[in-house]
Parts: sequence; structure tokens; C-alpha cells
Amino acid sequence: MAEKTIEEIMSPVQHVNSDIRVDEAIAYMLSKDTGAILIKNEQGEYVGIFTKADSIKLLEKELDPTSITISSVISSPIRCMDQIESHDEARRKMLENNIRHYAVTNGKNIIGLLSNKDLNF
Repeated sequence: MAEKTIEEIMSPVQHVNSDIRVDEAIAYMLSKDTGAILIKNEQGEYVGIFTKADSIKLLEKELDPTSITISSVISSPIRCMDQIESHDEARRKMLENNIRHYAVTNGKNIIGLLSNKDLNF
């Protein structure tokens, strides 16, 4: 049996606008039961990613999520992998780079998100 491609196991893209507060972004993530969201600027372009781990780091630094916009705490640039990459290649990249979430692309377009949970690790 052929190994599944990333496209077959990725999650849909969840995103918010760059001008919302961190607490609003976290509430959105909880409502969608996702560990990562992409951030869009005013032009509708993806400019970064915000993850559950990022929210924990903010709390550890004792920053107030109600007074910070999401654009000030995102990770950028967004790490991407192609939709046709294999399960094993995606796992290798995540482990080598110590990154839990990648955007999945079809050419230049982001079409999904892949997490370490999608890869069962």
C-alpha cells in the first residue's frame, strides 16, 4: 500500500487577521480545536503563524494577552512543505527543525496545515 501524502492527512487552514488581540486568537484556536493558526495582513496575505506553544511562552513571560496584538508575537516566515511530500519526509523535517506545524502548499498557495499530531508523534 502506498504511503499517504501530506495532502491526505493535513488539516484545513485556520486563520485570523493580524490586528486582533492575542486573547481573541487563542479563543479562536480553542473554538476550532486547533494547535496553530495562520495570520493574514490587511492585504489578505499570510504573514506568520501562531501556535499553542507560542501562547504558553507568552504566559510564562507574564504578558497580558488582552493588550497585545497577534502580529507582535507571530513566528515568521511561515515554514512550508509541498502537498506531495511523503509522511516520512514530513516527519524528518519536523524532527530535524524542531518545528511542530508546517503550512502545506500547492505551488505558492497555502492549502492546509500539518502538525506533528497529524503524523502521530
